Amino acid sequence: MSRLPAVKAAAELSDSLIGLCLFCMGSFGLIGLAGSPALIRKVGSRIVLCLTAVVAAAGLCFIGFSSSVIAVLIGFAAMGIGISMLDVAMNTQGVLYEFHSRSQSMNLFHAFYSLGAVLASLIGSVCATARLTAGLNFVIASAPFLLLSLALNRYLLPERRTEAEEKTSKVCHRIPLFILVCAVMALLAYAAEGSVGEWGALYLTTVKEASVGIGALVYGIFSCVTFAARLVGDPLRKEFGEIPVIIFGSVISFVGMVGVLSFSSVWLVLISYAIMGLGLAPVVPTLFSMAGKNGKIPAAAATSTVAFMAYGGLLIVPPSIGWLSIPTCTKLYLLF
Repeated sequence: MSRLPAVKAAAELSDSLIGLCLFCMGSFGLIGLAGSPALIRKVGSRIVLCLTAVVAAAGLCFIGFSSSVIAVLIGFAAMGIGISMLDVAMNTQGVLYEFHSRSQSMNLFHAFYSLGAVLASLIGSVCATARLTAGLNFVIASAPFLLLSLALNRYLLPERRTEAEEKTSKVCHRIPLFILVCAVMALLAYAAEGSVGEWGALYLTTVKEASVGIGALVYGIFSCVTFAARLVGDPLRKEFGEIPVIIFGSVISFVGMVGVLSFSSVWLVLISYAIMGLGLAPVVPTLFSMAGKNGKIPAAAATSTVAFMAYGGLLIVPPSIGWLSIPTCTKLYLLF
């Protein structure tokens, strides 16, 4: 995303086509999330992780070296389906690791996911400053990821199933209510995070009248705080339990949201965004962990359900904020 302007220029894309590309990635991402449980059940999360790492990296590089709209759309579609299935496979491996090691580690894994977002943004910034093409930038980012994914495959864990999971795997999966509750909560958490990523900078510059440079700090600060908070998320789960951590994190994030909307000082708004990151940090990893070890359906089916709802929130809620901000008369005009 940090090199989207370069991709747009290389393929001569309009703003509406960029929107179509992002929609294409999201749509194929949802398809990947829906299909990942069956694929993981058939070949295992280890193989799926490696295969989708190749698909995601290939899609990313394809985007970088494309100069036509169709090629860019194909690249975004491949990246969407690759990343979504990779996400489910990684979370399944996280659940397996927690079971085999008898430890709570999901927050630690998700902390490095947040760190990856920060590093990728920095790499994109450096490559853009050095006037490297988006394609070369994506190769630099993808090569070590792909090599490590393939080389370290033998260290990944085999699937495990409880007796209840074996029975339900032979019948049509009926998603337990507990999994659906985790999924809805993940949807709300991802929606809040998506509002920061997609609207934070714009909100700060237009509503709070901050400079463009200060506005650009929003998601970086949010991600850095999220990374730091997730490093201590697992010890907190062990000390206080999973439900209290989720409730306490939700309350903290709500306080941050209130601050974002209430304060007129730009710096207090930035601090409020940081508080949001602090509160939201342990929520999603803990929900994935709780869903994955439910014991009634396989971990892949549980994590993909949570991920499907979470990504749905990420795709639907932030764009809806823009829709809600349009004056009522304009909405009615657009509707008719």
